[in-house]
Amino acid sequence: MSSVLVLSHERLGRAMTGPSIRNWQLAAALSKHFRVTLAVPGQPQREHPGFQIRSSDDEALAGLVADHDVVLCSGFLLDLHPVLRQARHLAIDLYGPFTLESLHQHEDKPLQQRFRMANDERAVVLRLLAAGDVFLCASERQRDFWTGWLGAAGRLNPYVHSWDPSLRSLLREVPFGVEEEPPRPGPPRFRGVKPGIAADDFIVLWYSGIWNWFDPLTLIRAADRVRERLPKLRLVFATPVSPSEAVIQGGMVWRARRLAEDLGLLESVVFFGDTFIDYEERGSVLLEADLCANLYFDDVETRYSFRTRLLDLFWAGRPILTTRGDVLSDLVAAEGAGVAVRSEDLDGVAAALLELGGDPARLRECGLRSAEIGKRFRWSLVTEPLIDYCRAPFTAPDRALMRKSQTSPAAWRLARRTVFLLREEGPAGVFRGALRRFRRRRRLR
Repeated sequence: MSSVLVLSHERLGRAMTGPSIRNWQLAAALSKHFRVTLAVPGQPQREHPGFQIRSSDDEALAGLVADHDVVLCSGFLLDLHPVLRQARHLAIDLYGPFTLESLHQHEDKPLQQRFRMANDERAVVLRLLAAGDVFLCASERQRDFWTGWLGAAGRLNPYVHSWDPSLRSLLREVPFGVEEEPPRPGPPRFRGVKPGIAADDFIVLWYSGIWNWFDPLTLIRAADRVRERLPKLRLVFATPVSPSEAVIQGGMVWRARRLAEDLGLLESVVFFGDTFIDYEERGSVLLEADLCANLYFDDVETRYSFRTRLLDLFWAGRPILTTRGDVLSDLVAAEGAGVAVRSEDLDGVAAALLELGGDPARLRECGLRSAEIGKRFRWSLVTEPLIDYCRAPFTAPDRALMRKSQTSPAAWRLARRTVFLLREEGPAGVFRGALRRFRRRRRLR
């Protein structure tokens, strides 16, 4: 039996963000076929009957890598743990294009600093693409995005093309998924419990973090516009802040709260949760909603995203109000699971709230169609391309050549620093930098 090591960059607690949920569910799906270990930073706070959970601290990681046939990782993990390059077979999960998200996460920093950070992240991605034997993306649209990156990284070469002309072995579509069984109702968290929200109110639930590339502001303004015609409207931002230490909290949370306060809606029409919801409780919270909303800006990040939380809405069979532009909102619109509006379309959002809020039969029909979409994304189905690889893992035909051509991260950083000093301070600056490094090394001996 093959063995698979799945690595997560986030601590494993009761509440989990999208990447943690994905790693957890991939490990669970794989464990039905293979011996699986999920490795996480620090000490895990969860257990699973189907797979082991271990710490990814450096002392233990080398042994874990050596003990598994396939290693699955993502993001910055390869740079943080160079031992992963020693994996017999290395799978790279690219479902979240983090370089696009980062364009928004650091908006408070000077442009020159952001430019350097973007270059650093680009280099991280290129090293990921040079190291992997197989890659995972979330959709056909993402396949096009990552095919371009693979070309830039040198992976569209004669060795790969003669072996895999379509790239469907090298780059496999493994989207985010949903659980096999639908959620069950539980004790209410908001409806009839939270002050200001009655049992018969029309609850519009924003079930997601509020990132800088999301648009809660148009939704709040639309709620203000329609509140007299929909007096029972209650807009609930259930989980505005992420539990992950690795996530940079942006200013959009505070802008949304300030706007609601300025419009006189806070704690009367608009409500903000104060804690992240435990993973096992999310289903019952979703079932409290009459309508779920997630809006975004017209942005390149939106086009290539694969919204984790929309999958949960399909799983729970919720009617959806969202923004056009990504592949899942296209499904919402095409299959009648709700309404997809243009970005920052205040009139469109207000009209959708009035339309859906006044038509219970339409809401029920949207919910049924949403649930039908969810059935296509069961974890047991979407993980099949990854399971197929783990059954017969291969080494990419150009892997040895690509790794030989890769400069080590330390050497790359030194080269980048040398170029910066040469440009900013001239040859004398390069000499001073070399002298400082020499003195540091002597002190460390």
